[in-house]
Amino acid sequence: MHTRTRSAACTFVGGLLLAASTASCGGGSGASCGVQPCGGDVAGNWRATSACADQASLDAAFMGAIADCPSATLTNVHYAPSGTLMFGSSMSYTADITMGISFNMNIPASCLQGQTCADANTALQSVVGTDGITSVTCSGSGSCTCAIVGTLDVENSAGTYATAGTTLTLTATSGGNGDSGPYCVQGSTLHLVTVDMSMAMAKITGDIVLTKQ
Repeated sequence: MHTRTRSAACTFVGGLLLAASTASCGGGSGASCGVQPCGGDVAGNWRATSACADQASLDAAFMGAIADCPSATLTNVHYAPSGTLMFGSSMSYTADITMGISFNMNIPASCLQGQTCADANTALQSVVGTDGITSVTCSGSGSCTCAIVGTLDVENSAGTYATAGTTLTLTATSGGNGDSGPYCVQGSTLHLVTVDMSMAMAKITGDIVLTKQ
């Protein structure tokens, strides 16, 4: 997503949505989540069933995106992945995975710059229908809680794939751009994980879970 500025009431909203979409590469909230990359055989048909994201990483991304309102918070984050990822013969793949996302943006009165929650609700309707956002509903007196719902594309492409150690690489020949990242197959479960390599010890920050069909 891209940062959007609509009014004083939502100067930081675009950054928040950017933080939420970045997290959606991994999934919903929680104290920690995911499994360590382990590689494995991905051949077969897989259906997306759940997702999670490390709460500390989500909070860090959120606060970095809305530095002009450090007292705002992001709560009740939920992700619902759907779709399939099929690995066939001749190292071919087809991916059609989306991520439903919902969360609450809690805006203190100090960030509304004199506007009401109703004003914020009106202003934020301009982002509905863009960047996968399907609805924004704000309520409250003084401070304001905005419930935001959307659907994001994770991967919609076809092409060839390769595995090397714990890395899965999708090379798209049609549709999206493909992707590359760590993964782990555990029995009938495939984990597509996001890893933060900037720390002294690599940390799992997100995990999309698929079940073999």
